[in-house]
Amino acid sequence: VSLLVLGLLSSCVLQSTSTGLTKYQQAVMLYEAKDYYEASRLFEEILPLLRGKTEEASTCFYQAYCSFYRKDYIQSSDRFKYFRETFLGDLRVEEAMYMQGHALYLNSPDVKLDQSLTQEAANVLRSYLSYYPRGAYVDEASVQLEVLNNKLALKDFNNAKFYYQLTHYRAAVITLENFQKDFPISPYNEEAAYLKAGAQYRYLKKTKGIDQKEQSNIAIKYCQEFLDNYPDSQYTSAVEAMYESLPSVNQSAAHKD
Repeated sequence: VSLLVLGLLSSCVLQSTSTGLTKYQQAVMLYEAKDYYEASRLFEEILPLLRGKTEEASTCFYQAYCSFYRKDYIQSSDRFKYFRETFLGDLRVEEAMYMQGHALYLNSPDVKLDQSLTQEAANVLRSYLSYYPRGAYVDEASVQLEVLNNKLALKDFNNAKFYYQLTHYRAAVITLENFQKDFPISPYNEEAAYLKAGAQYRYLKKTKGIDQKEQSNIAIKYCQEFLDNYPDSQYTSAVEAMYESLPSVNQSAAHKD
């Protein structure tokens, strides 16, 4: 008896007596009319009654887009994630994965703030490109991933540069070295290489005793790497001046044209 009552209740809730349309159909009409708040409210109301029915997947998909168009990008991303993890055989899974990353991309904060969301967005878009190398959203995902990677690179570069500005040269060398390893291709690599050479050079000036020779060799190495990689840089003359003033440098081989 309880199942019969539940079925009748479900039918009453899903069916609108005033319009002859089901509430699902009404919600879709509201969505298509771009009334995303009311559409989302109605989808939320009927979703528990659609479990296991053919409309369940579409309802979840519509909900994710309702959140997206209302610019609730965190909720939208979570809903697209839920959709693709729940309805694995659905043809919209690829779109949902891209939209999960795209929503996070749009919510990526200013570079001065914590970049956890930026990293998460980059991870999702990178996964999308790995799963769907010929997917429908490859171009968009590639461009957005590059933007996110550059933002992450800038965040790390600014942190490393801050040590240099504070004259904590040893810490600057370490963080700049890590930056180059983490971001081998970025718009900031040239300046990072210059600052690393400069930080090591200035750290050397504070070094005494046996350790000075080792630190001098490291400074020579960093200067040589910069001059080899960026021979026409705006920093070339400054690095050459540091290089030629270092102990143990063979002046005849200081710099090859």
